[in-house]
Amino acid sequence: MAVTDMSKTVAEKIEDTPACCCVDVGSILDNSDTTATLTAECADENAANDVLAGWQSAADDIASEPVVVKHQVETTEQGVQLTASLTFSCQAELLIFQLGQR
Repeated sequence: MAVTDMSKTVAEKIEDTPACCCVDVGSILDNSDTTATLTAECADENAANDVLAGWQSAADDIASEPVVVKHQVETTEQGVQLTASLTFSCQAELLIFQLGQR
């Protein structure tokens, strides 16, 4: 197993890959980002709670370990704004979650 210098940029890590036309997955998914931040405009707090429950359910379906969820609901002129951060145990789970939200 090769030891990779964590101080290198993604471009430098990719250049270190010995195979042609190939990128080491560790060059892209290095677990430096494991948190998704989501926002939603909702009619009221009940609707915001429903949206949050949907995000939590989707995250739980993907995650191998419990997802840490922090959220806040702020009143706006149109209703409420939900802001939530979901922290996964690894970047791959975050990526799968983000792709599912598109």
